[in-house]
Amino acid sequence: MRTRLRTDGDAARRHALAEMAARERLLVPGYKVWGYKNHFAKGFLITRRDPGYRPHDTWVHLQFGAWHVQVDPLLEHRMLETDDVGVLVLGYAFDDTGAEKRGMVPARLLRALAAQSIASARRRALDEVIAWLSGRYVILVRHGDELDVYGDPMATRSCYWYKGSDGVALASHTGILSAVAGGLSNNRMNWVLRHPNYKSPFGRWLPGLITPHDGVGQVYANGRLSIQGENVRHERFFPFSDRFEMSAGQASEAFQTELRRQVKNWISVAPITVLSLTAGRDSKAILESGLSDLQQAQALALTYHPFHVPGKSTYADLSTANRRAAAARLPHLVLDVSRSAMNRQMRDLYSRTFPTWQRYANLAGALYLGAPARAATIFGVGGGIVTGMIRDRSEPDITPKLLARKYAYSRFSEDPKLHEEFAAWIEHTQFTTAALRGYNFYDFFHWEHRMSKWGASGYSEYDLATIPAPALNSRKLLVTALSLSDPAREANVLYRYISEGHIED
Repeated sequence: MRTRLRTDGDAARRHALAEMAARERLLVPGYKVWGYKNHFAKGFLITRRDPGYRPHDTWVHLQFGAWHVQVDPLLEHRMLETDDVGVLVLGYAFDDTGAEKRGMVPARLLRALAAQSIASARRRALDEVIAWLSGRYVILVRHGDELDVYGDPMATRSCYWYKGSDGVALASHTGILSAVAGGLSNNRMNWVLRHPNYKSPFGRWLPGLITPHDGVGQVYANGRLSIQGENVRHERFFPFSDRFEMSAGQASEAFQTELRRQVKNWISVAPITVLSLTAGRDSKAILESGLSDLQQAQALALTYHPFHVPGKSTYADLSTANRRAAAARLPHLVLDVSRSAMNRQMRDLYSRTFPTWQRYANLAGALYLGAPARAATIFGVGGGIVTGMIRDRSEPDITPKLLARKYAYSRFSEDPKLHEEFAAWIEHTQFTTAALRGYNFYDFFHWEHRMSKWGASGYSEYDLATIPAPALNSRKLLVTALSLSDPAREANVLYRYISEGHIED
């Protein structure tokens, strides 16, 4: 019997097979990792007293001063306290020192607190540090008897609050607050979603102060929630300086540098990086800005399409994204967003997490069945702020009726009750021309309303399956884009610079 001698080629093949097997283990999807048991994924619950309710039996308990914190261990969390003050960061917060040093963010915030002795000055110092953090997070700061709650730049990590008989509770999902309260209605939400005149080209989403459960508020982009005893107030803290202008060349260079930094930040948080890739300009800009970093990280591209709807326009996205991924030398995953993805187990998981409002059920199911679970999945949501989504800006004044039209795009915008909702939202968020300090209110309406409501709800659903990574979620990026004139933004100057490497001022 002859035994074939091993060759260098055999050894190389076995090594390649071992690497393939190891990488395949990293690509395991959510249903194989968590087995349809990770309801309220990457969530949290914060109460003044122990509510006797556990959102999930795997969650860890933290004591944050007088506050009880329950948090999913899958959600990165960092806490730092002294006797009088404390900082708790839920999620990923990046500053300008580099992603590998994100653990230093709580210490930086504590230093900002310690540098001021007057409460108003401490809050101002915190505002100025937190404003320039990027990532996806909720930050809680306690000083004295007061608790301040900040969301990330576009409020992509939702934070909801409810004031009941046991005081104020905060949570990642309204369903958690409903359980704490012993049940809450959803009449206001149903009035919107079942309104006969509400027809939207962008899908239905909730306006103003309406959330999936009645009596539940939320933290909006560029606002801070302050809690002192039973008193809760929502205060605008950004912008705190006037709009500035930059030349096209300066803005383009600064934008590209910051966008690449964001890609590198998100590459650092997980063993696998995935870029959600379409034919659109936002994901293309992210790909081109971070191309060398994505290649070095052996990132994947991912595109989803409802194959049961063959005529749907996303098929063009799929075809273009496929060629684009091949040109970039990134392996390309394709997901079928079909109703079959919502099997009974997935539907139970999804419905328990989102009991009243289910926006992207099929996509959440497809991601859970096919996307790598332990990956940072980069999305380009928020590009409408960069290039100016609302084109008709002919009306110069902020009014509830105007905001209703820019929200609904249908006869629903004429409903007087909807006007009342937007009047309440304007007051609650201090959405005034003076407070916006020279920035166009059309841009900030898209930023603060659409992203806080429509964008954040999508990310919460993707949390079930992966680590959503909003690469555009940086105020440095956004204010740089908003420093350009409307014609320059409409001409796609920033993205053209990224593709072409130059631009004329």
